[in-house]
Amino acid sequence: MLNFTNSFVVFAFKEKPSAEVSPRPYLKLTVGGDLRLTCHVNKATVKVVWQKDGDTGIPRAQIDPQLDDNLSKLFIKGVIDGDSGEYACEAHNGLGIVVRSAVKINVMGKMTFRLCGRG
Repeated sequence: MLNFTNSFVVFAFKEKPSAEVSPRPYLKLTVGGDLRLTCHVNKATVKVVWQKDGDTGIPRAQIDPQLDDNLSKLFIKGVIDGDSGEYACEAHNGLGIVVRSAVKINVMGKMTFRLCGRG
């Protein structure tokens, strides 16, 4: 008597996540201005993590972690010199694959002019 066993192998391929920070390069930003960054991701992305200089704690930033329309946003109102640095978004997929995109931000001080009179 022959005994046959059916075996099935299912391969589930997950797409690699993608991330692209915009605008890049960032245009001029002066003290008191607002910083707005957008991270464009693909449908394979299940989570976005924002970083500044490699640290996930960005206390002055308002971060929208939702992936509505495959976008996540970072906003800082009234930037200061200390907000200068490298901002990055990391896109994570369900398998733990991470893709990173970054932009350097340089906050410039406001220019002041002093009029000197002769007396």
